Amino acid sequence: QSGKNTFGCLINGKVFSTDDMTGDFYKTGFYFKALKDGGSGIGMSIDTLNIDGLGTYKLIRKGSLNYTDGRCWRGTVTPPINATITITKFERGEDKANNLRWLIVSGRFEGVLPPDSRCNDTTKVTQGRFDMKLQ
Repeated sequence: QSGKNTFGCLINGKVFSTDDMTGDFYKTGFYFKALKDGGSGIGMSIDTLNIDGLGTYKLIRKGSLNYTDGRCWRGTVTPPINATITITKFERGEDKANNLRWLIVSGRFEGVLPPDSRCNDTTKVTQGRFDMKLQ
């Protein structure tokens, strides 16, 4: 919970982890994308709104939890099912002298991504963990 930019989860029981991440934060919420193998087309993103502190939040919008295996993105057309994100650290900071702002956010996530128009399989995301410093 120190902003080390680590990310991992199980995708249908298989390990997905990476430290190749980008993201940004909003007034209330944040977005990040985690790519695997140098951006080879395998990746995951989480896009949140109305998160302003510690707690468990539902990810109910389409696009709030996404995964691609290189063929298609799951979660962009149909919202995830039973998807939650639990924030265990939410710390804003500012360096006025250098005009910098940042957010350290850490937590857990999980959910089910239903099939979409290009992929017929359901994707189960479990045991998700992240520790991000967004600037």
